[in-house]
Amino acid sequence: MTLPIAHSDRVLIRNLQLDVLIGVYDFERLAPQRVIFEVDLHTDCRPAGLSDNVVDAVNYAQVTEVITQISLASEYQLLEALAEDVATQVLAKFSTVSCIDITIHKPDIMPNDVKVAIAISRARVAQS
Repeated sequence: MTLPIAHSDRVLIRNLQLDVLIGVYDFERLAPQRVIFEVDLHTDCRPAGLSDNVVDAVNYAQVTEVITQISLASEYQLLEALAEDVATQVLAKFSTVSCIDITIHKPDIMPNDVKVAIAISRARVAQS
């Protein structure tokens, strides 16, 4: 008996840098801060690979625009809340994305060149 192979295909978005109003402390909320997104969109790339047609692919430009719109309009205190919103909206708007991994870096907040980030993974909830 042959079992189906799970797809590990991903569309990757790297180094998406945005200036976002985010932070817990008053000094963080005085001006937007740079955050950097790293996003993995789990999807089956086979249809696009076989057809060579963009309509069969996850449109990473559209995903990037969704992330940008959410981020620039947000006033979250926590990176975790921003990541949840992005994950929820991307999964809702792009039906071929089965799972999303998001890392958000906040590179300029700590002294001594310390880098901080959060990472989440969210999967599409099966409809019953």
